[in-house]
Amino acid sequence: MKFVAIIFAAAALVTAAGFAYVAMQDVPVQQTEIVKTIPNDRFFASNTQ
Repeated sequence: MKFVAIIFAAAALVTAAGFAYVAMQDVPVQQTEIVKTIPNDRFFASNTQ
């Protein structure tokens, strides 16, 4: 039973290390310009009650 616990702990450690490796990878993300606009009439027309 102790052997099964050791195998389970090793598998959990490898899985956690795999997730940590993926999380630490630098993924190139294309930068997009954020443009702030003043709400127009269409915005206000859709929020009337």
